[in-house]
Amino acid sequence: MEYAVGTLEYRIIYYALCALDLEWEKDEAGAEEIAQIHGIPVSDVHLALEALYTDNPDPDSEDI
Repeated sequence: MEYAVGTLEYRIIYYALCALDLEWEKDEAGAEEIAQIHGIPVSDVHLALEALYTDNPDPDSEDI
């Protein structure tokens, strides 16, 4: 499902992804364990998060 940038749902998803990224950076061992449980490398998660940020603008950005 795709949400418009200004919607509450978009903001919640965007900031949840930001929080997830910060937590994974703080606890790389925990991130590795979670990734292994799901059968994916941590590097793939970081690449996916980076792509999500690139493809989805910050809802508080003035450039929107």
